[in-house]
Amino acid sequence: MSKIIAFGEIMLRLSPPQHQTLTQATTLDCQFGGSELNVLSTLGQLGYSVSLVSAIPDNDVGHMAESFLFTHQIGQDYMVKSGERLGIYYYQKGFSLRSSRVLYDRKYSAFYESRLSDYDLEAICEEMGWLHISGITVALNPEIYEIALALMTRAREKGIPISFDLNYRESLWESFEEARQALSKLVALADICIGLEPISLPTEEGRDLKDVLGFARPYRDRALLEQVLAEMADRYGLQKIAFTEREIGATNEYILKAYLYDGENHQLYETDRESIQVLDRVGTGDAFTAGIIYGLLEGLPNQAILETAMASFKFKHTIEGDINIVTKKDIEQLMSQGAHDIKR
Repeated sequence: MSKIIAFGEIMLRLSPPQHQTLTQATTLDCQFGGSELNVLSTLGQLGYSVSLVSAIPDNDVGHMAESFLFTHQIGQDYMVKSGERLGIYYYQKGFSLRSSRVLYDRKYSAFYESRLSDYDLEAICEEMGWLHISGITVALNPEIYEIALALMTRAREKGIPISFDLNYRESLWESFEEARQALSKLVALADICIGLEPISLPTEEGRDLKDVLGFARPYRDRALLEQVLAEMADRYGLQKIAFTEREIGATNEYILKAYLYDGENHQLYETDRESIQVLDRVGTGDAFTAGIIYGLLEGLPNQAILETAMASFKFKHTIEGDINIVTKKDIEQLMSQGAHDIKR
């Protein structure tokens, strides 16, 4: 079976325990994560062969990362050993009215310093059955962007399906408009787009269509939503566009909804809005993305693809850490009636 391959950074996540702030913490919990890593982990648990293209240092921290990848069934065939640092991010979990915060420490990591010449793109593409990349990765620096562009270009030339998650993080870009321009070039190479922004839809007057229409969450105007989706699909040749909507309800409660747009038949599919208590929201979007990829690879109907992704998305909100600890059975039970009963 061909591999699902992703290009992205392995990051060490350091978090204060028990909802403490960084300034009051005396210890930090240690985990590993990263957008592409999170996606691969879920797909590996669901039975697919997965592998990460990345770079890690050849030291004890790098060996910790290797052990983590092995435990989560993520292949390391294309791992570059270089540099001295692993990327770090500090995650301060919010509570009630206090928002969660992320502080990145990724500069000069092994992945940050890796170059196009470090990766054998031909060898990577030989075993590739699917390629996934996110906007978080390509925002790191111009060289990493060029590696992603080259890998996506090579995969597209070979007819390999490509999914791209826009995954916008304000702190990683100089401006929203910069992100729109940079990410749009990559979306043009993808078959599946996760998210609606940042992507450029310029009008004849030079303004972005979404800005002209006042397009923003929550997506209550269905006609407006379908207009934007049709324009995205047609302009960028996208087969599918998938995205979620998250509204804050009561304390540590989110109201979730998901959408899938079929660019070939121009039809929009959606789930019901559901309320859920949140343990950890990091990696939830990646769990949704993994569900979309899984449903597509399984050849499920569009609504079933979306419901599967929604189940994975919801389930991750109940799991501590970046990685979604989930099985096919978990997803099937969540999609069935009586999902909240004790499983005996």
